[in-house]
Amino acid sequence: MNEYIGKLCFESQFAQELTGFIREKQGLGNKYICEMRNLWHFDKFVKENGFQENTITKEIFEAWTSKRIYERDKTCENRRNTFRQLCQYIVRSGGDAYVPPAMARLRTDRAYRPHIFTNEELQKFLDAAREMERSEKRRKVFYMLFSLLICTGMRLGEALNLEKSDISFYNGHAVISIREAKFNKERKIPLAEEMTAQFKEYLQETALLFPDSTAVFPAGHGQAYSEHEVYVTFRKALWKAGISHGGAGKGPRVHDFRHTFAVKSLRKLVLHGENIMAVMPLLCQYLGHKNTSSTQTYLQFTADMFPHVITAVESSFGEIVPRMEEE
Repeated sequence: MNEYIGKLCFESQFAQELTGFIREKQGLGNKYICEMRNLWHFDKFVKENGFQENTITKEIFEAWTSKRIYERDKTCENRRNTFRQLCQYIVRSGGDAYVPPAMARLRTDRAYRPHIFTNEELQKFLDAAREMERSEKRRKVFYMLFSLLICTGMRLGEALNLEKSDISFYNGHAVISIREAKFNKERKIPLAEEMTAQFKEYLQETALLFPDSTAVFPAGHGQAYSEHEVYVTFRKALWKAGISHGGAGKGPRVHDFRHTFAVKSLRKLVLHGENIMAVMPLLCQYLGHKNTSSTQTYLQFTADMFPHVITAVESSFGEIVPRMEEE
């Protein structure tokens, strides 16, 4: 029997357990938005892969929680922890489920160095995304999705969660409300005039192509695309654009659009003579960081790419680049 939470329909044999677990978490005051969508994808995964068992076996657990080539270690760890908690909930409720021993923390991705795209690479990538897809619907959705990530620096999950009701227009500019954000830091992102015009046209076109969908970036079934589907398309566009990929765990990653936006924003502020430490809280708020220490990390990348720019500013404002300790 199908179970619903909001607009998400759970259809597998685990629908009742999944929705019960999510409601318990939300009843404790957790928004549980990203986790809920992840568990909804598990529900689809069970049906698509033909699992017939009525209990979550070790085979199902390991099939769902194994690390995927496109994801960060931390993302995999979070998915495993969420799923383990689901299994504990099922056992606690009198059901049967495989609950593995508490897992040791996976190694982190700190060694990964973001790929900062050049302007030429970004243009080649968008050209490839525009021409790559045979389906008109997919072509329009992915081109605008990648354009928005590049121009705003928002997180992929934030973009995929956008609903049409999150978009408003003020004084000729589109304003995007990020409601389901990391750290529960809701914020508004205004778009530049040129981007507003493109985005407005896109919304009008997709309203005709997907009349029953409320998602800003809908797939054929009306719901938003999964991060995996975006990653697969991202890799294809990289290849078509002639941008080399280092293989599993090496990048570039979709999240590097966000890194690129932050670094180039800092460079622009520096070139305009802004006091970086004074405007850092504003950039922190725009990016939705928990605190400015996360934003300041980008100073190191900016210094590495544009050392002459940072040197000029430090001569006026003193040392602004945090020194990264040797590990």
